Amino acid sequence: MCTMTILRRNLTGMLLGGVHRFWAPASHPQIYSAIILSKGAATYVTRVTPQGESSESTQSSSSSSDASFNEHSNSDKTERSTYDEEEVAKFRYMSDSWWDINGDCKPLHSLNRLRVSLMREGLVQCGTAKMEYVSGPQPLTGLRILDVGSGGGILCEPLARLGAKVVGLDAAEENVNVAQLHAEQDPRVQHNVQYVCGTVEEHAEVAKDQYDAVVASEVLEHVNHPDLFIQTCAQIIKPGGSIFLTTLNKTVGAWVGAVAIAEYALHLLPPGTHDWNKFVPRQELLFILEKSGFVTRMVHGMAYNPLSNQWCWIPNTAINYAVHAIKES
Repeated sequence: MCTMTILRRNLTGMLLGGVHRFWAPASHPQIYSAIILSKGAATYVTRVTPQGESSESTQSSSSSSDASFNEHSNSDKTERSTYDEEEVAKFRYMSDSWWDINGDCKPLHSLNRLRVSLMREGLVQCGTAKMEYVSGPQPLTGLRILDVGSGGGILCEPLARLGAKVVGLDAAEENVNVAQLHAEQDPRVQHNVQYVCGTVEEHAEVAKDQYDAVVASEVLEHVNHPDLFIQTCAQIIKPGGSIFLTTLNKTVGAWVGAVAIAEYALHLLPPGTHDWNKFVPRQELLFILEKSGFVTRMVHGMAYNPLSNQWCWIPNTAINYAVHAIKES
């Protein structure tokens, strides 16, 4: 038995009183390394390569790596789907609590302070936002943004107030209904937001190259085949457009923080909300983005303080992290 498995089980026993049901054997994901430059709380990514490759060997091995990646890219969508009914059911069950700011979604409401500013500043700095609006109260005016896994619209609404035309996409009809009803209560929102029930693959069939930006916040760790998810998002983003992601790293620290403590010790989320086996290692995500035609501009670590209900940016990406990448023209 590997050391990591033993450590995980020991942590489970200490923190959950011997509950081991989340630790079914799973193959280890392929790990990738990145050449990075750190500046404050941000990490600027300059190159992503499979771990163990020297810079000289990267080019020679790229054809076989690309061939494997393209084989997955061209596979029949009926065989590979990002949709996971078990995961969708978790959030369908939460549909009545999306707008309870003291309920299960309390950390998500607080997270808006970071993720909205990340998107606003990212779209302004990369030149996507229109110059005539950037200094005004609605700097995202004229931009089309897709929020994948939009839930009750917690992120859609503040983006709409900044002037963006936002489409909220969610696989649970109950969530879409809640989001629509809430949007109708604010005239600043209702004309700028449209909610659609469906998967990202279904939406890509009718929305190729339509969006200036796509955001998937706290979604990637709940889908099947994250590589297919990123590839499909790439299809619906305009050349030069952005993708914004926030998710959980696949580390022991992330399991302790996001599962053992958040779900079982502090009850910030319903038990079973997260499955550590679906967490995505940061290096793997950066590699998927590169192979899907994106250039990663920035990676942030994020930390949550449950006592103050505040999120902040940190250099460490071991638990929560955010990524901004741009689709190559």
